[in-house]
Amino acid sequence: MPLKTPHTLLSEIERDLLDNASLADVLRKLIILGGRSGSSELRDWASHELRGYADAGITDLPSYRRIPGTLQLDGISGNTLVRHQTIGGFNLPAEVQEHISDQVAFPQGIGEIQSLVREADESRGIQISLPSERMIARLMEKQVGDPYQHISALYWIVSKSAVDGIIDQVRTRLAELLAELRAVTPSRADGPTADQASNAVNVIISGKGNRVNVAQARGDGPASANGGEVTENRFWTLGRRIGAVVVGLSTVVGAAIAWWQTQGLST
Repeated sequence: MPLKTPHTLLSEIERDLLDNASLADVLRKLIILGGRSGSSELRDWASHELRGYADAGITDLPSYRRIPGTLQLDGISGNTLVRHQTIGGFNLPAEVQEHISDQVAFPQGIGEIQSLVREADESRGIQISLPSERMIARLMEKQVGDPYQHISALYWIVSKSAVDGIIDQVRTRLAELLAELRAVTPSRADGPTADQASNAVNVIISGKGNRVNVAQARGDGPASANGGEVTENRFWTLGRRIGAVVVGLSTVVGAAIAWWQTQGLST
């Protein structure tokens, strides 16, 4: 008669994920598993997914949290009201272009992202404001010097399905991470060691480290894993980056203003 697999926190998390339990609840249990194993990497990833990546710049975010969007503006030109005027990144001031592209960062916690999807209109998409949008808009208006022209909003429009894809990607990463943890955890053990859990995060989330041979986890002894070196990222918010350069924008916004005027903010 085959031995019954003991109930462990790892097996409970696996069951919850397969049963489509709340994603937030699964991530909270993963934090606890990270605490039990002593893996700060496991705890940190699950915590960031729950609480958000508040201090991360766009290039520091996981790749699945960067999705394409369309740059648009709202404004008034004389008696004409403009909504959803599409512009290109090259139409923005030169020193802003390196910080703002058609890639939209989603640093929010997973619960907030799920709320965005629930409340979104499929036909209109989801509107995400540009960082420091009011500062950029005020400089543009000052340069124009026309009291009858006003930019009320600068933002991206992203599709609801693309944002929903972020949630699906987190579930997929969870499944891959749990599979990696299962591969290194002996059948009778309560959970992985700190090194095993940390290496699993490096392999699945960071794309570093070495994937472990499943055969290593058979039996009652600990499975071995070669952990990759973790490189500490330098975190800066995109808003601070934009704020740092926008002070000098008054000398470079002329081209964007000229484009804006020639377009007449036409609908």
